Amino acid sequence: MIDFTTLADLLVINKDITIRRYQDADFTGLKAIFRQEFFEWFFTNYDNCEQFVIEKLAEYTKQKLIMYVIIDNNTNKIIGTSSLYEISFRHKRLEMGSSWLAKDYHGTKFNALAKLMLIRELIIKLGFNRIQWKTDALNLKSQNAMRKLGFKQEGILERHAITYTSRVRDSVIFAVTDVSLPVVEQQILTRIRDKLNRVEK
Repeated sequence: MIDFTTLADLLVINKDITIRRYQDADFTGLKAIFRQEFFEWFFTNYDNCEQFVIEKLAEYTKQKLIMYVIIDNNTNKIIGTSSLYEISFRHKRLEMGSSWLAKDYHGTKFNALAKLMLIRELIIKLGFNRIQWKTDALNLKSQNAMRKLGFKQEGILERHAITYTSRVRDSVIFAVTDVSLPVVEQQILTRIRDKLNRVEK
């Protein structure tokens, strides 16, 4: 039976990256790559890394959210973070978000690779049926990135949330399910190969 503790203890490793739950000792590494500009489309415009971490850990204490760090195995440095929340063990679904990568890793294979590793672990190993993402309807870059990874756009939640600028936003929903996973896997792998080919050229 999968529960919050099992999900919190999730550990995913391949030759390139390791994904595991955030620990207090990770703060220095996360702070080193923190940039306020990453949060343009977040609900909160975090002034500093401390504020970001405190908020996530408060939600973790309530068993509402789990924050993970992404580690580059070649350097053993933290290169990003991602969180799971809106977790329903009964209905085998959850949401992934609050994700960002160090600026040096933008445009590389690491975003696609981290998402693929987490998706596989959650659906294949832990038995979740559905993973969803929500993004601001004005954030076209994020939407295009998810489409390129093969995520299905399911609809728009109108006037769904209020941003830190007091703008009432619409949210676009994307999802991957146990049924769509094989197609998504192939699309993400193709995306990763394309990124590697560009680097080699």
